[in-house]
Amino acid sequence: MQIRQVSAALDRKLVQLDQQLKSLEQERNQPDGNRQQADIEHDIHALLQIRNKLVKSKDIAWRAHQLQSQNDEQRRARQRVIGLSLCIISVIGAGILLVFAINQ
Repeated sequence: MQIRQVSAALDRKLVQLDQQLKSLEQERNQPDGNRQQADIEHDIHALLQIRNKLVKSKDIAWRAHQLQSQNDEQRRARQRVIGLSLCIISVIGAGILLVFAINQ
């Protein structure tokens, strides 16, 4: 899964949780509700914990993606240096061979 897909999925879950929280808060504010206030408070607390974990998960996913991108860029930079070094060594070798060929 791409990082943008993961982020979008987490955003959808966050929207759903926000809707559930809003619904529970409205239910909590209605004095004649069928459910006990303690149950509603417990559910709100649980949803808030889940929401915080989702936000942290999204942040961790983006950090991991950034670290991977940085590592990929460093690897590409090393490959460019190695490639350039090999080209220089090849040119020097070809020059040496040319000098030997001319001298003989």
